[in-house]
Amino acid sequence: MALTLPKFTLPKLTLTKKQILPIAGAVVIVYAAGWFGWQYLEDAGPAPAAPAKPQPVTAAKPPGAGKAAAPADAGPARDKLIEDVLAASGLKQQLSQLPEKLMAGVKQSGKQRTKTSPADLKAIETAVTESFSAQGFHGRVSAGLKTNFDEKRLQALLKDYSTPAAKRMVELEQALPSQEELAQFARSAAATRPSPQRASLVKRIDSATRASDLAIDVAFSSMKGLALGAVGGGAEKAAAVDKAIEKQRTSATNNIRNATVLNLAFSYRNASDADLEEYAKFYETENSKWFSGIVYTSLLEQVQSASAQAAERIGAPASKPASTVAQPVRSKAGADARTCLGLATNAAIIKCADEYR
Repeated sequence: MALTLPKFTLPKLTLTKKQILPIAGAVVIVYAAGWFGWQYLEDAGPAPAAPAKPQPVTAAKPPGAGKAAAPADAGPARDKLIEDVLAASGLKQQLSQLPEKLMAGVKQSGKQRTKTSPADLKAIETAVTESFSAQGFHGRVSAGLKTNFDEKRLQALLKDYSTPAAKRMVELEQALPSQEELAQFARSAAATRPSPQRASLVKRIDSATRASDLAIDVAFSSMKGLALGAVGGGAEKAAAVDKAIEKQRTSATNNIRNATVLNLAFSYRNASDADLEEYAKFYETENSKWFSGIVYTSLLEQVQSASAQAAERIGAPASKPASTVAQPVRSKAGADARTCLGLATNAAIIKCADEYR
């Protein structure tokens, strides 16, 4: 399955004396080749329009969902089927690579921040590394597929992904191009003067998988999560964040979409038009749309959660005990709560003690 995300970047935040948040400048850095754009897309027809604001994504419910629970002993077989589909679709490998891709964006963004101290940049990198994990992404997608489990759909998808043609396409998607290779491709005739049929096929795959929609929502959801977590609560601050981010969404959406489509075209550059036609038809089936919808929702939820955690870690004062920084929720019921007494403030002690109830 095609999974293309923009590089993760850091919002440029400045607090005034009144602690009101202004956000200045563009803060989304997409794949380098994306800035070249794909002008021929206009000749091949407009790309799907991006929504003005993030829209909630609801995975399609399988027929008869909720009518009967799966047998208690179906767990291992269910989990194996889900893992087999994730592996066959290429998602298992791509999910494991996501944290590394996100960190590449953070480091690139950090190099451009000459006024940020090395210590602060290191703290930011650490916070992002701790918050965005391969296990988190994989676990969220697996949980989404378990919640919406449909054995017939997954068996059909596994069969489709196991064909020689699909395996070949998945192999192409899993290749990791360098920025130099992608930029060189963007200047080639294959990118600047493709046939109308080729351009249309790539766009069909993007539309069916919602790859560029996901890239756009991930970029701005992560930005919003970091911004809100860093500046704290308050309706005025939240409104300022929303306004600034929506303004940047309008200006950056086309760049992100073009970068995503370009990346897909690069991945499929060695595939024939006939191969792309069959692959597009596969992604346009109801089973594939069901699967893509669950993956879309799960990834977006994980990015939102991890962004909020990273922001809280980044915003936490150096003297603040690590135990008060956002961590994955774990039940402490029945454990010894006396460890909370060593915290610095009454509020921290109360919050810690609540976790042991």
